[in-house]
Amino acid sequence: MRQTRKNLIRAAAISLALTAPVASAVDIGVGASLNNEGGGDGGYGVSLPLRFGNITVEPELSFYRSSRDITYTSAPTNNYKAENSQYTLDTGIYWRQQVVPALETYVGGRVGYTKNKYSYKYLYIPNSDQSSGSSGFYLGPTLGAEYFFDKHFSLGLDVSLLYESTSGESVSGSNVSNQDGNNLYYQTRARLRFYF
Repeated sequence: MRQTRKNLIRAAAISLALTAPVASAVDIGVGASLNNEGGGDGGYGVSLPLRFGNITVEPELSFYRSSRDITYTSAPTNNYKAENSQYTLDTGIYWRQQVVPALETYVGGRVGYTKNKYSYKYLYIPNSDQSSGSSGFYLGPTLGAEYFFDKHFSLGLDVSLLYESTSGESVSGSNVSNQDGNNLYYQTRARLRFYF
């Protein structure tokens, strides 16, 4: 027991000694983004940028929710309600290049997981509920630029071309069908970051 405790203390001391230089070489930050997918709906994201020399690793959690009530006064039986939600968790790895003292460009790629849910209902038609849900993975290249107001605050813009592969199901009344798909789309993001 005593030997095990000594080995644990040694391992902890070695681990701290090895990670101290790495931690001091890393710039850690937090970020927020406004996303726009394929020229259509967007969402919001929060990220944790980690800068290692000229490399940035940035995990991000993004979300989007919308709800619409559509009313037709001339044809009320066509009135409907639609709801959509999407959540993504991804990581980007980028190589940065300083262009001028306050401006950097970056290029790299992203890989992530997405989950989407959609529901649709005609308000005056019984049993008209429709819903679908899917989840899957996406990946693709990213190109962007980041302007630094000072050493802590920056504003960035980037664009990604993403390939997405999802699977799920669609339910309409008592009919259930598979909903598998592959999609290629672009995403633009405006990003505000703060580095400690």
